[in-house]
Amino acid sequence: MPFQSAPRTPSVLASALAAAGIMLTAASCASHVTPLSPGPAAPTKAPSRHLGSPIILQPLRSQPATAAGTCPADWFVISAPGSAGTCYRKLGTPVTITAAGISPVSRMPQAAPGQPAAPAQYGFWITVPAAHVAAVTAVIRQSYDARGALAVDVAGRIWQAPQADAPFPGRQLEVAFLSKNQALQLYRILVPPS
Repeated sequence: MPFQSAPRTPSVLASALAAAGIMLTAASCASHVTPLSPGPAAPTKAPSRHLGSPIILQPLRSQPATAAGTCPADWFVISAPGSAGTCYRKLGTPVTITAAGISPVSRMPQAAPGQPAAPAQYGFWITVPAAHVAAVTAVIRQSYDARGALAVDVAGRIWQAPQADAPFPGRQLEVAFLSKNQALQLYRILVPPS
C-alpha cells in the first residue's frame, strides 16, 4: 500500500502500515511521488476479504538513468508516477498479499499544519493481515537500507514505487493518487463488484 524519485520529502505515505504501518502515496503526475515513510494511522480498519488480485510488494534498488536515459544491464524502468529517469533492479524476496482489509476510496488528509499545501489526493487504506506484518516490515526495511524503492504491483502493473524514507512496521498501507479515477481503478481491481 509517499515516495519521490529524486529528493526525499517528508512523510506523506505511511503508517497505515505503521499502525497502521506502511503508507504508500503516489501522485499521478509523471514527476512526483512522495517518499515511503511512517505517517498517521488509518481512520478505521476495514474487515479482511479475499482480494480480486494479489498485491505484490517488491523491494527495489534504484539509481538515476544515464544522461542518455538508459539503464545498465539487468536494470529496468517502470511507468509508475514519479519514476521517470530512474532505473530499478529487484532486491530480495517479494511479499504477496491475497487477503486484506480495504477501506472505501476517499479524499486523503491534507498536509499537516505548518507544511506546504499539497494537491488533493484520493485513495484508500489496506490493512495487512497479521500473518504478513513481519514480511511487509522486512521489505520496507530492505528498501530503506538499500536507499531504494518498494514496488506496489497489482494485476501485473506496478502502480507505485516509492522510496522508503524510514523503516517502520508494516501493518497498513495507504495508497493515494492525484486522480480519483486512478484510485477507483485500482480499488475496483482489488475489490471487484459482486
